[in-house]
Amino acid sequence: MYLSHVVCGLTLTEVGRLYVRDRTTVGHACGVVEDLRDDATFDRVLDLVETIVRFRLQTIELRGVE
Repeated sequence: MYLSHVVCGLTLTEVGRLYVRDRTTVGHACGVVEDLRDDATFDRVLDLVETIVRFRLQTIELRGVE
């Protein structure tokens, strides 16, 4: 949910629809992940995952596949 919201730029409502959850549940989940980012190791791993997702989205866009 966090990556869908932060990396993909979906609204909390859109993420909720995608995962069949309420937007408030998505907001809570994103808040939990943000709190976990206080841990340096977790933050670094999540940074790497965000980079991978962004790269993959860019390669999909360059190929014209959505």
